[in-house]
Amino acid sequence: MAQDGYMRIEEGGNPAAPASGSKGRKAHEHAKYHCNRTMINFGLSKQVPNKDSTARDHLANERTFLAWPRTGLALSGAGFGVIKFLPGVSTNLILGFFLIGVGICVLAFGALRYFDVMEALENGVFAIDTGGVLLVCGATAALVLIALVLGILHIRRHENDMPS
Repeated sequence: MAQDGYMRIEEGGNPAAPASGSKGRKAHEHAKYHCNRTMINFGLSKQVPNKDSTARDHLANERTFLAWPRTGLALSGAGFGVIKFLPGVSTNLILGFFLIGVGICVLAFGALRYFDVMEALENGVFAIDTGGVLLVCGATAALVLIALVLGILHIRRHENDMPS
């Protein structure tokens, strides 16, 4: 085994041919090895030495990243829902498109933040995210403010329609 913790093929550590195991396991290991090599060759994956808590830190970064698209899709879905199920009111159209826009921004920010943290982990530093906190707080405050204004406008518009 090499100094960096990886077994080299030249050293007899071919993952495609494990020392023991069934024929199915051997085929699985072979396919997994070639898939990993292909991902690395195309720049879609990267191997780093697993020292201390490197793997745990990168996996935590990936889990955190997955929360960003989930949030972005939820916001965009809410925007489409407002447009689809509350038609005919221009303010609902504005709110719907604003939600979709914020959802897209959240998706983009999540990807940028993921790569920023990944680079910081590889350099042995930690990047504290102040801009993202401000972005999320600002977008949330804007959404609440727009919903409040639209709610007040809706109530005032239909105030005269209510029976006394």
